[in-house]
Amino acid sequence: MKDCTIFINMRKKIGYKILILGGGRWGQITYNNLSSLSSVSELSMISRTLNINNSIINNKNLKIKKNLNLKEVKRYDLIVICKNNISKFKFFKKIKHLKSIIIVEKPLIIKSNLKKFLLSFKKGNFFISLPWYFEKKLKKIFYNLIFVKKIDRISFFWYDRINKKYGIEKKFDKDTYYVEDIFSHIYSLLHEKIYNNNNTSFSSFNIEKKIENLKFNFNGIKINLKCSNKTHQKFKNIVFFKKEKKFSEIEISDKYFLIKDNIKKKRKKIVNKSDNLIKQYKYLLNQKNLNEFKNTCYQQILCQSHLSKLCKKFQQ
Repeated sequence: MKDCTIFINMRKKIGYKILILGGGRWGQITYNNLSSLSSVSELSMISRTLNINNSIINNKNLKIKKNLNLKEVKRYDLIVICKNNISKFKFFKKIKHLKSIIIVEKPLIIKSNLKKFLLSFKKGNFFISLPWYFEKKLKKIFYNLIFVKKIDRISFFWYDRINKKYGIEKKFDKDTYYVEDIFSHIYSLLHEKIYNNNNTSFSSFNIEKKIENLKFNFNGIKINLKCSNKTHQKFKNIVFFKKEKKFSEIEISDKYFLIKDNIKKKRKKIVNKSDNLIKQYKYLLNQKNLNEFKNTCYQQILCQSHLSKLCKKFQQ
């Protein structure tokens, strides 16, 4: 790992040691979130591009060191890969043999050799970031609507207007669709423990005036995902249908969930006190048995691979 700059924040003598690979937008957001955890003793970052004078990292007491090698990397308890899609696989190949927990930020788009990658995935402590998987309040609402109320169709509207969120503009690989990123959010909301076998089939993908539209079937439920980061709109809205009638709605903001019951004509606001990203890392650091989460990540990789193929067909 030559020509890298490592930013190290030493906190305590006892606690978890965490390494972030990548100092871009999400690497810096991850750094800020993890630095707030009391259980972290050391937080390090490797970045080829980070300009510390122009960053959003909120800790100014940083020590700088050059050229961290792989022998030093293995001492970390958790490694978070926040690189672009091509670099993710390069780093993964170098560190997949380590005993550390390794989590890669989405979207993870597998272009080739899926079988070989999945074999590596099964052997190591490797996970995909699924932050909404740990949002218990919202998951409980989903569970009730899907399994108790028996809704049969869900429409997701996931729009982020063009802006510099967190002070840094969100960028994608030139061959990556926005829907490939947002699918990870949707998947982690839909997935429940009761689904031992994930039966997902994709029917269509198209773009309608900057709006990316994906239709698929998830365990017998029809799903329509409309998303865009190229509009001036900003909202996240989920609509549940039963027998073609609008049954319920959920509006999502950074601070609360607004639930609308269209049958009883009632509204309920649930405050979202903590960040989903923090919940995910607390889970990873504190749990001894990660098999259930690993199986969910495994299924998500398979789905992401099929989705990427569908998007590639659209491109041709």
